[in-house]
Amino acid sequence: MHTTSIARGAIYAALVTSFTILTAFRSEGNHIGFPNGGDQQTYLHKMVSPAGQTTVEYNPDKSIRRIIQLRKTENATYSDVQLPVYENGRLVKCLSAADEKAVTGDPYLSFEYSSDKVSRISYYRDNAVYSYDSLAYDASGKIARRYQFGHNGAKAAWENSGYLEYTWNQEGDVERMDTYGKQPGYSKFVYTSSVSYTYDRMRNPQQLQPELAILLDGGGGSLSAHNVLTENISSPNTSRVITNTYTYAYNGKYPVRATFSSGMDETTVKLEWIKLQ
Repeated sequence: MHTTSIARGAIYAALVTSFTILTAFRSEGNHIGFPNGGDQQTYLHKMVSPAGQTTVEYNPDKSIRRIIQLRKTENATYSDVQLPVYENGRLVKCLSAADEKAVTGDPYLSFEYSSDKVSRISYYRDNAVYSYDSLAYDASGKIARRYQFGHNGAKAAWENSGYLEYTWNQEGDVERMDTYGKQPGYSKFVYTSSVSYTYDRMRNPQQLQPELAILLDGGGGSLSAHNVLTENISSPNTSRVITNTYTYAYNGKYPVRATFSSGMDETTVKLEWIKLQ
C-alpha cells in the first residue's frame, strides 16, 4: 500500500503530489466498502494540474482500459501507463508501461479475492513480488485494516512491517486513519501517526467508478462517500498538527475544479467528465 500518500485525502491531491497508482478492483460491485450507485453514464476522464495530468480511458463495457499519467519536470515530461487486466469481469492484475499507446507491459500489481472482496494486493519489481498488502474488513464490509508485508532476503521470509487502521462514520466516510509500525526496542506495533478528516455533503466522484478510489489513491478520504474538506495530520512525537484544506467548484453534482492548500502552498486541479453509453 505504501503510505507515501497518507497525507493526501482527495483524488485531486493524489494527482498533484504523487502520481502513485496503488491498487485496482473489478469495475462492478463493492469490494472495499465503497457506496455504489450514482450516475452510471458519467465518468471521470481527465485531471489536469501544474504537475501534469491523468487521463482515464474506458473499454466498451465501461471497465478501465488504460490510465495515462504525465508528469512534468523542469526539463522533461514523463509517462506512466497502467493497463488493468480483467478475467470474467474481475480485475486480476495491472501492467505498467512507459508508452502511451502500449497494449501490454510489465507486471505491476496482482489481486487475490476472498468472499468476493480483495484480500491481497501484490506489488512487483523486475517481474517478481517484492511486497504485498493484506486487507481485513469489518462486519459491514468496509475495510478495517490494511497490513503491509515485505520480503526479508536474509531470513528468506515475509515480514509484517505495519498496518493502517480505518475508523468510519455512519455517513460512509473515513473519519480517521491511524498508522502503526515497528519501532526499535518494541516487540509490538507502535502507533506512529494519524489523519482525521472532515467532509462536505457532495458525492465523492471516485465512487462513480469505485476502483478509481484505489487506482488514484489519496488516503482514507479517497475511500469515502463525500469530498474531503480538511485533513489534520498528527503524531505522538510532536504537538504540531498539520492541516490541509480542500475547496471545490461544482458544475451541478460534479466537481470541475479542486484547490488543495497546505500552509502557503496552493494548487488547483481541473477535472473533465465524459458520458459513456
